[in-house]
Amino acid sequence: MTGTEFADGASASRYLVYEHEPPIPGKTYEEIKSIFHCGMLALQVLKPVPTLGLVFYGNYTPSGGFALQMIERRPPMEAGPWALKKTFDRDLLKAVPAMIAGIQTIMEGQNAERRNAFILLRLGLEHFHPLIAGLLWVTGLEAIFGSFGKEDFKKGLCAYLGESTLVFPGWHVPGRSLTVGEIAIHLYVLRNKLAHGGDLRKAASDKKFPVNLIEKRTLPDSSEQVPYALLLSEAACYLLCQVLQKEVARVCPY
Repeated sequence: MTGTEFADGASASRYLVYEHEPPIPGKTYEEIKSIFHCGMLALQVLKPVPTLGLVFYGNYTPSGGFALQMIERRPPMEAGPWALKKTFDRDLLKAVPAMIAGIQTIMEGQNAERRNAFILLRLGLEHFHPLIAGLLWVTGLEAIFGSFGKEDFKKGLCAYLGESTLVFPGWHVPGRSLTVGEIAIHLYVLRNKLAHGGDLRKAASDKKFPVNLIEKRTLPDSSEQVPYALLLSEAACYLLCQVLQKEVARVCPY
C-alpha cells in the first residue's frame, strides 16, 4: 500500500467485513468474493457511500491476529453531494441483511438485464467522470425497463416509481425536489447526447424535446450551482437505487 492508501485507510470510519469459518464446502475463492461484493452493493443500493476501493483477503491466526494474503484494488466509489447529506444510520443497517440476500438471488439468477443494472450502478459509482457515471446509471434504468426512445423511457420510469415521486430522497433537508415526471425525458436526452458523442449545447434547440443541459441549476436547499447535466447525472443514481430496491423487494421482501 502507498502512504496515501495507509492514511486513507486509517481515516475510514467503517469497514465492511465478511467473516466465515473455513472451509466452506463448494465455495470457491470467486464465489466468496462475489458474496462480499453483494454486501457492498447492498449498502450502495440503500444509500450510496464513499469507499476506498481496497479489499483485504486473509486468515485469522490462532493467536487472534489477521494474516493478510492479498489486496484487491478497485476504483473508489464516490457518493454524490446529496447522498453525503445523510449518514448510513441504524435504520438503513437493519435493511442490509435482506438486501444482501435479495441481491445474491438476483446475481445468481438467469435475468441478465437485472444483473446488469446492479453492475452498472457499481460502475457508475466507480467512474471518475460524473457525466459518464450518469450515462451508466441511465443505462441501468434502461436494462430494467427495456425502453425504446424518450417517451417509452418516461412511461416505464413513471410507471415504476410514480410520476410525482421526488428524485432526490428527503435526507434531512426539507424543500421541493424535482419529480420523476419532470426529468424523465431530460435524462434520456442527456443519455442520447453522451452515448452518441453529441454536443450538449444543441439539446436546447431540439424541436420536440428542448432541454438546456448547460444552464446552471441548484440542488434542493443548496446555494451551489451546477450545470443541469450534472444535476441530472446525480439524479439518475438515486432513481436507479430506488428501482433496484423495488427489484430486490420482489425476490426478497424486507
